[in-house]
Amino acid sequence: MRERIIDAALKRFTYYGASKTTMSEIAEDLHCSKASLYYYFPDKQALHIAALEKAGETYFLDLREKANAAATARQALMELIAVRHEFARRFCRLELFKVLKDRQLVRFAHEAFENAREREIKLITDIIEKGAARGELVTAEPEKVAALYMHAMIGLRLSLVNKDISEEISDAEFERVREWQVQLADIFINSLKK
Repeated sequence: MRERIIDAALKRFTYYGASKTTMSEIAEDLHCSKASLYYYFPDKQALHIAALEKAGETYFLDLREKANAAATARQALMELIAVRHEFARRFCRLELFKVLKDRQLVRFAHEAFENAREREIKLITDIIEKGAARGELVTAEPEKVAALYMHAMIGLRLSLVNKDISEEISDAEFERVREWQVQLADIFINSLKK
């Protein structure tokens, strides 16, 4: 039941936004009482966090799957960009950054972002190491290169969109970030070739 509740909340949060969704609406979608929801989650905030965690796990499974299926390091990095953008578009209404502004959740949010960053750097490190093993790339410090690449990608997202981080991003802004990230990935890959 807990998973069904999270799935129903994620569906509503994705479509309407977390702040515009009520526990009553989620209960209606599940044909159960609000008390059933509160049995598993003490409040909407706890359900919101659970939905964010599930979305994050789905994101990392998709990243790993696409990276493992790629034939080259370049293809793998391009797939990661595509997955990131699809995730951002699909889940932009989850109000992830509003969680960051909630004083009670700052510790959770900081830990979650740090964990996500470390997982993504690890995945990029794996891509670079596989590229080096196949003879596509040359680097003595794949972890350092992966961390630099990841932070550069984050910097592009933050510098190209001149808005408060909690505001919605337009399709044109999404596309601009994607284009620049593709160019940056090509620069990185070309700099690591023999």
